[in-house]
Amino acid sequence: MPAFNAINLEPEENVDDEVDTTRELHLEEALKRFQAALRLHALGPRHYAEAEDAYQALFDSDIFKYPDAATEFDRAERQSDSQNHLPLDPLFAQSLEAAQPDVDGGVSSLPQTLYISHKNHGQFLLDGIRHEARSDGQAVFARNDILQRAAKALHDFSAALDYDPADAELWRRAARVAAFLGSTRTSRYCLEAAIELDDDPAVDEVEPPSLAEGFAGEELKDQLKVLDDQVAMSHPIMAPYTQRSMPDYLKKYSDPVPFLPNPTKTLATPSMLLPAKDGVAAPVLQVQGPTWAELGMALVHAVAVDGVSAGAVIFQLPEIPDTPEPVEQQLVARPKSAALDGADKAGAAKDDAANVSQDEAVASPAEAPADNAKTERSGSVMSRKRSQSAAGIQDAETEEVVEKRSKRTRRRETAAEESLDTQTHYAAQLEPFQAADKTLFQTTRNMAENLGITDKRMLDSVAEMVELSALEHRTAKLTQAPMIDLRDSLVKFDEETARVLLTKPETAAIGFSSFLEHAKPGSQLKTETPQFDETKNLKAFAQRVADEEMGIPDIAFEWVKNVTRYYAGTKWSDQMKTAVVQVISHLDEDIYHRVEYELQHWQSARNPEETRHSLDRMIQTLFELHLDVYERITNPNSAVDFGIRVETKGRLGRWFSLASRMSRDRPAESDKSLSVRFLWAAVFSVTLTEGVSREHVLQCWQSLRDNLATDFVGVTIGLPNNAIMPEISIFAADREISKLTTMDFFLGLFQDDLSDPVGVIDSLEPVLNPSAVCAAEQEPQTPSSPTPSAQLRSPPPDSDQEPLPITETASQGLRDLWKFLLGASTELRLFLWTRLGEAYKAIEYPTKVFSCYLKGIEMVVADFERDPYIGMPVEERRPLFFKMLKFIDDLLVKSLSLALNESTAFDIIDDEHLKSSIAALVRLSCILHTSPMFEDEVRVGMGSAPSGNATFSSFFNRLRELQARNWSLLYTLLKTGVHQNKSIFTAPETDLADYLAAVHQVLGLRKCCKASNKIFLKMMRVELLKQNLVDNWEDYLGQVLYDLYGLKGIGAWEVQDHGCAPEKLERRNTMALVEKVAVLANNMPMKDLLKSDLKTTIETMQQAIGQTKSNQQTIHNLRNFTEYLRRPIHPLKLYQALKGNVTIDAVAVTTPDSILAHHQWFFLLGMIAFCKFKGVDLNRRQTPGATDDLRIGATFLRQQLQFTPDQWDAWFRLAECFDYELDESVLWSADKMNKERAELVKYQRNAIHCYALALSNSRNVGAGPNSEGEALEAIHELYHKFAMRMYASSREPFDMEPFKHSDQERFFIQNMGAGTFKRKIHEEMEDYKVWKYAATLFKKAMTIKPKEWKNSYMLAKQTRPTLEKVIAALEDSIKIVAALPKPRSGEQILEPHYKIVSVVHKLVTRKDLEPQAGADILQRQPLAIRKGAPVEVKEVAEWEPFVTETLQHLKEKDKSNWQHRIIMRHARILFDDQAENPDPIEALAAFTVLQKSMFTKTMVMNVWKCDAERPGRHHVYTEQYIRFMVKILVVLKDRTNFEALLRRIRKKGADFYHFNDLWQSCCVAYLRLIRAHFKIEHVLEDGFKNISPEEFEIIAERINEWSGDATATASTSAFGALKEAIELKKLSSGVMKAGAIDDLITDCYTALYQEIGTSLPGAAPSTLIQERADAKVRDGEKQAAEEAAEKPTNPFSSILNPQSVETSGTEAGGAAPPAQEGTVRQRRAGVRRPDILRKAEQAVARAIEGPAKPPSGKSLRGSVSSGKTRGSNTPVAEDGKEGDDVEMKDEADEGEESSAPGSVHDDADDESDLSDVPASELLDEEEAELMFPGLRRSVDDTAEDENADEESGEEGGDEEDGEEDEAEENDEDVPNDDEPEGESEGGEDEEMEDAEDGEGEEDGLEDQPDDVDEEVASEDDPEEVIADAIEAALPGQRRASPSG
Repeated sequence: MPAFNAINLEPEENVDDEVDTTRELHLEEALKRFQAALRLHALGPRHYAEAEDAYQALFDSDIFKYPDAATEFDRAERQSDSQNHLPLDPLFAQSLEAAQPDVDGGVSSLPQTLYISHKNHGQFLLDGIRHEARSDGQAVFARNDILQRAAKALHDFSAALDYDPADAELWRRAARVAAFLGSTRTSRYCLEAAIELDDDPAVDEVEPPSLAEGFAGEELKDQLKVLDDQVAMSHPIMAPYTQRSMPDYLKKYSDPVPFLPNPTKTLATPSMLLPAKDGVAAPVLQVQGPTWAELGMALVHAVAVDGVSAGAVIFQLPEIPDTPEPVEQQLVARPKSAALDGADKAGAAKDDAANVSQDEAVASPAEAPADNAKTERSGSVMSRKRSQSAAGIQDAETEEVVEKRSKRTRRRETAAEESLDTQTHYAAQLEPFQAADKTLFQTTRNMAENLGITDKRMLDSVAEMVELSALEHRTAKLTQAPMIDLRDSLVKFDEETARVLLTKPETAAIGFSSFLEHAKPGSQLKTETPQFDETKNLKAFAQRVADEEMGIPDIAFEWVKNVTRYYAGTKWSDQMKTAVVQVISHLDEDIYHRVEYELQHWQSARNPEETRHSLDRMIQTLFELHLDVYERITNPNSAVDFGIRVETKGRLGRWFSLASRMSRDRPAESDKSLSVRFLWAAVFSVTLTEGVSREHVLQCWQSLRDNLATDFVGVTIGLPNNAIMPEISIFAADREISKLTTMDFFLGLFQDDLSDPVGVIDSLEPVLNPSAVCAAEQEPQTPSSPTPSAQLRSPPPDSDQEPLPITETASQGLRDLWKFLLGASTELRLFLWTRLGEAYKAIEYPTKVFSCYLKGIEMVVADFERDPYIGMPVEERRPLFFKMLKFIDDLLVKSLSLALNESTAFDIIDDEHLKSSIAALVRLSCILHTSPMFEDEVRVGMGSAPSGNATFSSFFNRLRELQARNWSLLYTLLKTGVHQNKSIFTAPETDLADYLAAVHQVLGLRKCCKASNKIFLKMMRVELLKQNLVDNWEDYLGQVLYDLYGLKGIGAWEVQDHGCAPEKLERRNTMALVEKVAVLANNMPMKDLLKSDLKTTIETMQQAIGQTKSNQQTIHNLRNFTEYLRRPIHPLKLYQALKGNVTIDAVAVTTPDSILAHHQWFFLLGMIAFCKFKGVDLNRRQTPGATDDLRIGATFLRQQLQFTPDQWDAWFRLAECFDYELDESVLWSADKMNKERAELVKYQRNAIHCYALALSNSRNVGAGPNSEGEALEAIHELYHKFAMRMYASSREPFDMEPFKHSDQERFFIQNMGAGTFKRKIHEEMEDYKVWKYAATLFKKAMTIKPKEWKNSYMLAKQTRPTLEKVIAALEDSIKIVAALPKPRSGEQILEPHYKIVSVVHKLVTRKDLEPQAGADILQRQPLAIRKGAPVEVKEVAEWEPFVTETLQHLKEKDKSNWQHRIIMRHARILFDDQAENPDPIEALAAFTVLQKSMFTKTMVMNVWKCDAERPGRHHVYTEQYIRFMVKILVVLKDRTNFEALLRRIRKKGADFYHFNDLWQSCCVAYLRLIRAHFKIEHVLEDGFKNISPEEFEIIAERINEWSGDATATASTSAFGALKEAIELKKLSSGVMKAGAIDDLITDCYTALYQEIGTSLPGAAPSTLIQERADAKVRDGEKQAAEEAAEKPTNPFSSILNPQSVETSGTEAGGAAPPAQEGTVRQRRAGVRRPDILRKAEQAVARAIEGPAKPPSGKSLRGSVSSGKTRGSNTPVAEDGKEGDDVEMKDEADEGEESSAPGSVHDDADDESDLSDVPASELLDEEEAELMFPGLRRSVDDTAEDENADEESGEEGGDEEDGEEDEAEENDEDVPNDDEPEGESEGGEDEEMEDAEDGEGEEDGLEDQPDDVDEEVASEDDPEEVIADAIEAALPGQRRASPSG
């Protein structure tokens, strides 16, 4: 059955397209490891260990485990080891070639990766061997580990050649390593493979060999010559090498690994250690290195140790190569895709290989593939070393070769395309840097041209920089020598060269030796002298020494003879020069004698003339060398011992004599150079001879100079190895003559008194700056030329000569000085300028000091383009360049310091001087700009810089500092030039600011702003703050302040990160910024300022400024301000403020902070803090806001006013602060209005005073024609808010209190007589005056803003004269509101509309307006009903429906239900609460209206504050609305809603104005409602007057039992009224006096007692009372008997008590007759009111608990409470404080309570464990155990009575103790509001205590419980306590008080 095939699926066609990329990932990973290993390899020997690990990690990669990664040899070896030795099927072999598809060249990259890995690792092994050979010598090549490493390198080369057999260079290296390992066969095989490659001479002609093949052919030819293999030499492949020869300059590079020994050079391996003849061991000289210098030092060492020996000496040299070490083949790496010119770089590197040292080649391996020649000559993979025809292998198909080449070509093209993209990326990254550079240099050029600077070199330099700004590779296009030197020093960084710039400038030695040091001759030749090859002919010399068995003298002579041949033509190294000096010094005698010997036998030589010439040249060279040595050890700075000097002088004399003889005997036709050299050296030796006069030396030099000009015309000889005579020419002779002629000048300059700066100035000024010096022409009086100081002396007084420029009158000596300085070194001339500057500094002439520094900079910059610097070799020029840069750096620091800190620095800088200095600094800036360009290329990835090199970082930072200082100094010069030529510049300050900005941009982009301690940023900050005519100055200053201090918000542009760490802002710098920042802040709207970064900047500045310090003036002003604000409001002052005649007493303040106040800094800070609070509108906030910002703002405003007391806006904003403080106090709660009104009055007075001062000082503000804008807006705001403050203070809740000052009185003198009288200080302001004043202000506000509806709206409220004006004002307000655009929310402003309805309704109601007229007014309004149609209202009865309809129409417009006054107005129209007999129907209608939108079903009042409502007014409305609702509920007798309303009022007590009065009135109304509902009558007489307390307790207990029955209590109205009264008392919690509530409770309980108590079942109360009395008597008798029996007899009682026992007992017994057995003390008849209240609460609590469970096991005798329960059961408030909000529980909650709540006034001190246990429930056994059974009961009874009295007093009841007072009380009593609550309560407490004391006097017991409680609580002596208790319990026995 065929397999199922889905017909809806199409088969995939390109299945082969799915390629596994794992192979490519492995390849990429291996390449990364290869790059890491190569990088470590290139870092040098210190990283070889890490490189070895990296290479090991490379070979552990997965690609080396692939089958196709194995070499062909490995495959063949594995096949030979397999079990099946079958031949490989050709078809199978062909199938092996079909591998995975090539994805992005991955497969073709694998052989290349394997190839470069093995090749570089082999080279790495060879580099390690070379490093060890350098440190350990030639012996290292015999070590086994070295041989193993060499074999490993050969193995790596073999593996690499397996992957790419076309690398001829690698074949050569493999051959060289094989030769070192002793395998000559392998070496020859590799060389043959290198020259054959793909060229088969049997097939076609041999192609011309490449360079590598040519080297291989020459090596193979030499090897075949050694073997004498003529057959091999006849092979066609050898034809190019046998027929032609390689040039010597190429042949010396033929050895690819020159440091390895090559045994194949000869048939037998030679030994450098030659044995001595005759079997005698000759002494051996160990030579450290294969150089002439090492050999010479070995000779010196041998002489120093063993002395001079004539015997044969053999010396052991290391391996001496035939030729110098050639450049190593550079390492090959995988090409990077980003490098477009990788192949070009590789080719260039290979072409320049001859010019690069071997170490550089290895240390900096180039990552480049093999060259194209190798690629073109590569064959197939199967081709081997031999030719294909010779091996019999079929040639590879041509197509495969073409395909392989095309792949490589495609890869190269892809890399080129990627490189193009990379170059675009580089260009995009460089664009901002290039643009900034171009802007800067163009700006600099424009300013310089405007100043008239025409210096061509400067203009060319700037033009070059502008052109380079458009190029990408800018550093490669530099043309000037200093720029190139700086670039090369960065590209090829050398720490030694860099340290020249980094080291601190050395203090120049002031003395004549300094002149001699600087005046040393230097070569002026421009030709570069080649370096001396220290191994040339050394091997032949060693062989000759060994062959001729020379001794040390002969060796020394031959050594000197060979070395001196290269004296004039090459440049010796320092080591070589030292070796030569040491040899000719230590072996001078032997060399001298040998020379004499040779001179005697020169004629017998083979070539006598040549021998004589060589001896002549040698003698002259030795004479010059000894002369050089002698000059060095005899100069002033030398410290060589005198003996050595004498010995050296003797040697010099001998050679001088010998050279003189040779010069005399020299033939005339011989070489003239030796004669010239002798003459020069002879004259110089005369110069060094002591005692010779300077005139003689001068004549010698002049004679020599003449001789050179006549006999030796055009002769110029360079001696690079001689320091004192490096050049012999006419120019050098002139320099020596000039030095001699100027010797007097410098000798006088340095040896005269250095403390005389005037003399130094006189000497140096005409020499250094002749253009600025004038002198009179004088006749020379002496043959010698006058000194410059002599020429500057004033002419005699009788001389009439005019001073002439010294250039016209200069003497020959002065002209010689000028000529000398032209050829003098830079350092000497700079030293002279520095000396001149120090002299001017000593006489305190800073402008000349500054000029000297500038001249020094000009001179150094000019020397960069002079011949001596340009003509120097690069190696010598770079250190000199950085030395000159160091001089410039020092001069820049000093010059910039003077330019910035010295105001007179530019006083004598004339126009020419300024132009030259500017030109020099601009050229210097172009030179220094090379480093930023290099940095840019490194930053974008175009180049690389040394990473992790601290020296390079320091070096680069120093260059950055140089740039910053140079640009800064250049700006100071340009600024001076601009100020001197202001007419040329249209906007000078703007041009300077643009220049600063351009420099800042260039430095900032490269993070260089912080260089040199941010000197440029600090200078730019100071300069920008000085400039006042620059537009948009904040854009220039913003970035500077951000870089310096991290400040933002200054300027419109976004700041950039320039890498500057912000500094701490100091007060001094902040004070300079205040003016600018204040201007910015004042120009910005405050709402934008609060959101901007500028606010943070201002706060940071204020932190830096710190707190303002007070002085006497500020303290005086502040004290006056405070006293003024405390004064009462004087009406006259307010009216004077309207005319601007109100001022405040203040004095002028002069402090460092006055500048802050001048710029209104404190006002700005105050406004920021104030507006932060003001930013959120009070009407929009949902919670109270923190007033910290408000108070901070007020503080800053006060500070501003201390300095500027007449600043009106500060007074205005301070008034607003007080206004907002007041609003915040009354907006959220009415607590302060009810309790802290004094504070509110203070706020209002302060605000009104500040408004008045602001109004007075703003008299002239806004009067001008340009007063539009913010000033006019502020004036309007002042008028409006001042008027609002006046009006609001006159109405509730403030009620004119700020204008009342009855408490402030003073004495006045009577008009008639001498008496005085006391009255108010001035009249109070009446409300009408306040409204009139406010109306005036509103009118002023309307003139400014006539379209502000609130002005006309408020004006209508205060317009009283005529009704027409009121209506007109309201209609104006309505028109304005109607014209306003409709808000998005759709809400309309309804206040004016409602107000006109309200006013018209009042007028009609008062009959001041006819109904029809009122209707007409309302109908012409925009929101009239029926769309304004005429309405006929004739009667008053028709008016109310019309008004009601109008109000309902307005209510419909109020969609958000904010306008609560509309609702209340509607309700008031329906129900008149002032009527004597209100109608319940009207009340119900009003209740219905209110409950629809203002009150909920649970009586929660929803009244929201309108936007236009004044703060505090809301609480007034809520109080009025509650009172209105209470009247409605009373009329409706709605007790349920009334109770819910009371709960809401009590819970939200802080929302109502006059809360205590409101609560009391509501409670009184509710009590009336309860009495009326339950029909509780007032009890006028005390019904318990004749009832004993015991009987009352019994009946009350029965009532408690009865109250537990819910069925019985439900039918009793008195009990229902009792419950509600007690609940109301709980809810009140002492807010109101409890007298009225207690009256209702007493009346209810009395009715309950009379109706229910007497009818309850139980025994008669009298019977129970008698039983209780009998039990007490029995207990007393029993207790007395026990006491008598137990009482001990005290024998000392008569001593302790002087009274007899009988007497005292009689007295005691007579004093207490009522204490007989069986008697009970009777209380006064009657029950007190506190007992009634307590029992009533117990009954209600029992009713809440429910039916009680029947007691078990207890006697029911005496079930009535004994009165031990203390206090009331009224629950206490949650926090225990009076007046707090509590929540009355619902009835359902009350029924669930498990126990009765405690009293409101209960506390922990009144509670005890037995307080609730009746005495009657105590068991008889317990009573029997008591010592005094009646003690506890008596104490508890009395304590209970006292506590009840205290409770009644605390509750604040109005009753007094006595029946008649109680009868007089009624429920209409209302406490006096004026009397404080605490005082009334205290008074009642005192009355209750007095009444109780009166009762106590009658029975003598009522005042005891207090004493007992106090004594028991004190915990004193137990016996004393018991005695006191007994006295309190027993009748008639009272203890005397302490007072007697």
